[in-house]
Amino acid sequence: MAKFTPPEQFDFSKPEAWPDWKGRFGRYRVASRLTEDDETVQVNALIYSMGAEAEHIFKSFTFNNATDGDKYNIVMAKFDEHFIPKRNVIYERAKFHSSSQLPGESVEAFVRQLYELAENCDFGAQKDEQKRDRIVIGIRDKQVSQKLQMKSICPFSWSHIQVTS
Repeated sequence: MAKFTPPEQFDFSKPEAWPDWKGRFGRYRVASRLTEDDETVQVNALIYSMGAEAEHIFKSFTFNNATDGDKYNIVMAKFDEHFIPKRNVIYERAKFHSSSQLPGESVEAFVRQLYELAENCDFGAQKDEQKRDRIVIGIRDKQVSQKLQMKSICPFSWSHIQVTS
């Protein structure tokens, strides 16, 4: 049987690298057949592989049940919460709703930027309508904006802007 070594210890000074390190550890877990071991062993292998700082972070976690600290998926979710920053939806939506096409900016670039901004806004089922409305309001060419306002299209697509302009 092949022997696999765990990934290098996690660099705690770079929390943005967590998703990549987590992915490498996941592949190690499968390749080494660690997934076949008891979850307590998997949790301990995770913490050991991450490095000494992981011990301190793990001890700071609060679990709903006394046994949750021995459950791999629950512990991994706690590390996700620790390393992956929560999005400030109000801030993200403010950026989205204050976006307007800049002088010299192409309509395509403006629309692309809105699509990217919308990804962080948690609009849910309203995402397409929010993008449509922001395009109609934020586009510099007011004649195109007025034409778009006369159409009751949703979901909105780039082709609708091209046809109208």
